[in-house]
Amino acid sequence: MEDNTMQITFTPGRKLFRIILPGMEYAFAVNSHGELISLHWGAPMNSDDDYELLTPDLDTTWRTRGCNSGEYRFGAPFDYAAPAIRVRFPDGSETLRLEYRSHEITSDSLIITLSDSFYKLDVKLIYRTYGDLPLISRHAVIENHTDGKVILRSAMSATLELPLGEDYRLTHYAGEWGAEYQPHRQMVEQGGILLETSYLTDAASHIMPFFALDAGGRSTETFGEVYFGALMYSGDFRILAETMHTQTLKRTSLTLGVNDRTAEIPLEPGERFETPAAIAGFSDRGFEKMSEILYDWQFDHILPRGTTDKAHAVRPVIYNTWYPYEFDIDERKLIDFIPKAKYIGAELYVIDDGWMKGRSNDRRGLGDWIADPERFPHGLGYIADKAHEAGLMFGLWVEPEMVNPDSDLYRAHPDWVLSEPNRDRTLSRTQYVLDMSRDDITDWAIGWLDKLIVDARLDYLKWDMNREQTEIGPDSLERGVAVKYMKNIERIWKHLNERFPDLLLENCASGGGRADYGMLPYADRVNRSDNADPIDVMLLHEGYSTLFVPKLAGGAGNVSPSPNHVNKRSAPLDFRVNSGMTGSMSVGVNLLKCDDDELDKLRDAVDRFKALRPDLQDAYVYHIASAHEHPYSVLQYVKRDRSGFTLFAFGHGMRQWDKQSLRFRMRGLAPNKVYVSESGVTVSGAALMNGGITINMYGDYYSHVETWKAVN
Repeated sequence: MEDNTMQITFTPGRKLFRIILPGMEYAFAVNSHGELISLHWGAPMNSDDDYELLTPDLDTTWRTRGCNSGEYRFGAPFDYAAPAIRVRFPDGSETLRLEYRSHEITSDSLIITLSDSFYKLDVKLIYRTYGDLPLISRHAVIENHTDGKVILRSAMSATLELPLGEDYRLTHYAGEWGAEYQPHRQMVEQGGILLETSYLTDAASHIMPFFALDAGGRSTETFGEVYFGALMYSGDFRILAETMHTQTLKRTSLTLGVNDRTAEIPLEPGERFETPAAIAGFSDRGFEKMSEILYDWQFDHILPRGTTDKAHAVRPVIYNTWYPYEFDIDERKLIDFIPKAKYIGAELYVIDDGWMKGRSNDRRGLGDWIADPERFPHGLGYIADKAHEAGLMFGLWVEPEMVNPDSDLYRAHPDWVLSEPNRDRTLSRTQYVLDMSRDDITDWAIGWLDKLIVDARLDYLKWDMNREQTEIGPDSLERGVAVKYMKNIERIWKHLNERFPDLLLENCASGGGRADYGMLPYADRVNRSDNADPIDVMLLHEGYSTLFVPKLAGGAGNVSPSPNHVNKRSAPLDFRVNSGMTGSMSVGVNLLKCDDDELDKLRDAVDRFKALRPDLQDAYVYHIASAHEHPYSVLQYVKRDRSGFTLFAFGHGMRQWDKQSLRFRMRGLAPNKVYVSESGVTVSGAALMNGGITINMYGDYYSHVETWKAVN
C-alpha cells in the first residue's frame, strides 16, 4: 500500500470494505446472499487485488461446508460458530436473516446497515478508528421496526475472525481480591474457551474483559504477531474464543459482548439497543507493542479531559485517612492531621469511609450521605476549607450503590434493594445492593452527589463498590436489569464529568474490581489493588501495567503501612516507597505512629517521587525482568517521546546463587540519542539497548530507582 495513512474504502465491484491503518488492516466483503464475510485482520495489504486469494470464502458453494466467516454472526445456515445476535420475534420465531442494505463512511468511522426484510429488524455495525493507531472499535445498534416486542436473547458487540490455518494461544488476566491481573495462557482447542462474569459488577478482580491471541504461542514481549482486544464494559461480559476444524481448515474466532446469561433485552416497537464497544488491535512486535498501542489509545483518545486536560496532567500525591483512623474519625482529629499530611508532601487529603451519619463501623450508616452532625458539627466544607488553606486538595469516599440495613435510607425504602420474592436477602459485608437499574434511584444518587460535591468543596471523589450483586429478581432477564444497572452507573459517571469537569474521580471498587476499559472515559484513577504489599505489587503490577497506564494506579496507600494489612509482611520504607512510585503515589503509612526520623524519610521520598513524576506520568512501561519468572523484577518507564527513562529494580526472595551482578538490556530508546544518568554516565541509546546496564542486587529487599535523560 503506497499511502500509509488511515483510510476507509469501499470497492463496489468487489463489494469490499477495507479499514487501512498504519500497521494494521481490517477487511470484509458482501457475498451473493447479502451476508458480510470477514476476510482479513492483521498486517496491511497492498491493494484490492491482494484479496483475490481470500475471496473463495464468498463463493456460494462454500456455504455447505461450514466455512462461513460471518462479520456479525446471526446463525446463518451452515455457520456453526456462536452467533453474535439471537432474537425472539413477536410471533415466536427465532430465525434471523441479516442482509447488507447500505453503508456510510466518514473520516474516522464506517457504519454498515443490515436488515431482516421480513421481520423489519435493523442492525447497524459501527466501526471507529483512532488516528493512526492499529486499533479499531466495534459495536452494534439493534433497532426494532416490527409491530410487536422483540426479545434480544443475545446481542454481542462483535465477532472477530483470526487468520486461517493456525493454532492460537489465548492470554488473558484474572485473579482475586489482593491478587488481581495475573496472566493466564492456554491454547484454544476445538470446543473453545469461555471467559465470563455474571454478578453484574466486580468482574475485573476475577476475570478481565480482555484477550490477546498469538499463533502457536510463539510470540514474546518483543517478538511476534499479537491480536488483542477488549470489551469497554464494567458489567457482566462474555468472551468466547473458539476453534473449529472444517475439512482441512482451522478457523479461530471470537465473540464478545454483554453476557446473555443475565441480560435479555426487551425492545418495544421503535426502541433500539446499543451494545458496548469492543476494541480490536494488532501488534507485529509482541506484547510490548500491544501495550504501547493501548497506552497511546488511553492517553490520546480515551481518558477524561476536563477543562485542564486531565488525561495528561500529573496525578497529585494522596494522603488517605483510612490507615491511621479507620472509622474513628471526627472533625478535630482530621483537622489536626492536615499539617502532618502537608509535612510529608501530600497534595490531596482524602477522608475515607466513616464520615456519614451513624457510620461508626461497617454495619451501619451506609446510604445516609450526610456528615455525622455530632462528629462534624461544622460540616465537611469546614474541613475542606482547612485543607485548602494548607495548600491541599480535598477528597471524600463514597459507595453510592450500597446500603446497610441499619440506615435511615433502608428503613425508608426497603423496596430499593435488589431482591427476590420469597427469598431472604443476602448480606455481604453487612450491606445490600441498591437497584440502580431504576431511573428514580439513579436520579436520587445524582442529586445527593451533586449536593455533596458542592457543599463539601470537593476536588476529588473516591467511588467504592464492595460486593457482588445478587438477588436480581425473577423478571430480571425480561427487564434487562443487568444492562440497565450498568447503563445507569455510566450515566452517573458521565454526569459527574460533565457537571464537574475538573473534579478528579477515582474508581476503587474494592481495590481492582472495576479495572476495565468501560470506566476509563470517566475515571482519573483506576485502583490497582487494595493490596499494597510491595512484593505482591511486583506481581500484580505487571498485569496492570500491560493493560493500563500506571499514572491511573490509585489506592488508599500505594506506599503501604508495615506490616502490610493483607499478608502481615514487613518491608523497609525505601522498598515500599519505590514500589509505590510505580503507580500514582498515595501514602497509607500511619503518620501518627511515625517518629520524626521516619516522617523526614517519608517527606524526602515524596519529594524524590515529585522530581521523578514528569518522567513517569506519560511513559511506556517495559517489563525487562518478570517477577513471575525471577526472584527480582526490573521495570523501565520510557517517556513517549523517547527523551528519557526511569529504571526500577527490586530484589525479592533472592537466593545464594542469585546474589550477583546482573545485566539487563534496555528497550524502547532512540538508538542515536545520547542519554545521561543521574550519576553523569553518558552513553547512546544503542549501547543501552544492545549492551545494557549492570545492577548489583545484593541484600534483602533490594530496590533501586534511577533516571536517564536524553541530551540531544
